[in-house]
Amino acid sequence: MRARTVPPAKIVFFLLGSILGLASGTTSFQASLRGTRPSPPGAGPRQIRILILSGENNHDWESTSPKLEAILKKSSRFNVDITETPALLTDRFLEPYDIVLSNWNVFGLEPAVTGWPDEARRAYLDFVRRGKGHVVVHAGSSSFPDWGEYGRLTLASWKNGQTTHSPRHEFTVRIEDASHPVTAGMEPFRIFDELWNKPGISDGASVLASSYSAPDQEGTGRWEPAVLAGRFGAGRSVTLLLGHDSLSMDNPGFQTLLRRGVEWAATGRVEGPAGLAGPPWRWEKQDNAFLALAGPAGPVWRFRYDQALDVPYFHPLNTVDGRTMTADRPPDHVWHHGLWFSWKFINKVNYWEVDPKTGRPAGRTSWSDVRVTAGDDHSARIAMALAYRPAGEEVPVLTEKRTIDISAPDVEGVYAIDWTGVFTAERAVVLDRTPLPGEPDGQVWGGYAGLSLRLAENLDGRQVMTVDGPLGEMTDDRYRGRHAAVDYSGLLGGQPSGAAIFDLPGNPRSPTPWYVIKSAEMSFFTPAVLCYEPLTLQPGESITLRYRVLVHASRWDAARLRREYERWTRESRDSK
Repeated sequence: MRARTVPPAKIVFFLLGSILGLASGTTSFQASLRGTRPSPPGAGPRQIRILILSGENNHDWESTSPKLEAILKKSSRFNVDITETPALLTDRFLEPYDIVLSNWNVFGLEPAVTGWPDEARRAYLDFVRRGKGHVVVHAGSSSFPDWGEYGRLTLASWKNGQTTHSPRHEFTVRIEDASHPVTAGMEPFRIFDELWNKPGISDGASVLASSYSAPDQEGTGRWEPAVLAGRFGAGRSVTLLLGHDSLSMDNPGFQTLLRRGVEWAATGRVEGPAGLAGPPWRWEKQDNAFLALAGPAGPVWRFRYDQALDVPYFHPLNTVDGRTMTADRPPDHVWHHGLWFSWKFINKVNYWEVDPKTGRPAGRTSWSDVRVTAGDDHSARIAMALAYRPAGEEVPVLTEKRTIDISAPDVEGVYAIDWTGVFTAERAVVLDRTPLPGEPDGQVWGGYAGLSLRLAENLDGRQVMTVDGPLGEMTDDRYRGRHAAVDYSGLLGGQPSGAAIFDLPGNPRSPTPWYVIKSAEMSFFTPAVLCYEPLTLQPGESITLRYRVLVHASRWDAARLRREYERWTRESRDSK
């Protein structure tokens, strides 16, 4: 990112504007505005009033701000003004607007420009806290490294010594959260743009779309965030790290994200078939991509199975009142995906982690014959055939028939995900894991593979409970032990939230070994059937794994966990 020199006259105008604006409240600010006027009464649905903040940027704001204005004004939904004098922001002036769209950036500029008056800073944040919207485009978030609340508002920012960017090139943007109103129904698209690597991400930000950062383009070999959404007080915030210049803004995918992001940040919804408008409980789905159940508070769960993914998985898993339990592609382990299944090693080939050279695992998981049934009672069934093969090979070494049954939420808001996988070896197969401490080449993180749940990074006050009582002693923030069921809970937004996983009697090595992490960086657990030793299958030999996952909005003690587990095992016996 290159700093641009600010003409002395501009700095004088900025400081003069600060004095005049703070003295008069709003009147002198009107001269710095240009745009359209509000719609008169009776002129149709109320327009969303947008204030574009412009006038400084180490990018070409003189072309990109008018481009943003033109994109938005293609829709009669929006009424757009532009200001180039942020020092004049006050509560009174901001009041008529629904959203601020920031194309303002002071990366490397003089303190006279970066130092907003205290009154402007307070009014800017309070505008969003009280329920309004905020959107930043590309470098619009890279201001005020000394202003922590601004960083939280903007969700993603440039961190000196950490963040880099590629040269401008063509790359793919893929949708990570197809249940969010901003990205619902969108397809992956290609764009010629600048791609950011390792931006600083605020706590609570959700990645809606990402782009693969190719090593041959000075990249990280990882999928990097491109579009993020989050809350700030009662308000909503969206960050588009796309949009380096007006050429990239001509891209239809960028324009769709911009319009939807602005509408959602301003109103909390996106009108039309891709938004959240509709009855209180409803199915949201896209063929060959996802199925989601949404309720009055938004998505409850979403299952993704589009072919661009490395594995099919659930994210988010929410409580029925809208608290997100899961994390997808966290920066520490981008191959973690909410609730998912993956073997670690099959015949010494890694199916779990991403190869930085290719952006894909060395062992490939594919799926076909996907059958999705969404019931009128808000229960669902998903069936699919999966194949496991090393990259570049056509013949699978292992196949799977998977069935997932999801119940409707009950009166307490608890819902169940019953997961069954029948695995068949097509040739001799050794299913293995990273060795445990004390074994040859053992590691403190050894022992995981199989059905796994990565919990939200903002889960506070964490508690891990087993059917036999609280979790035992942890070594290196990890626990390994055999139990029939484990529940992992904590506080989200100050409210209890949790998820339990049950191991069905009759599964191989039941009661299963568990691998649990409760560290500063991670909340994770898995019924790790391979924890203590590998498992060998001869050609034609099969194994069946059955689990139940329960998502709930409470803390469960051992007695409640045991009751739920025993009820499931009775139901399973009775259904035979």
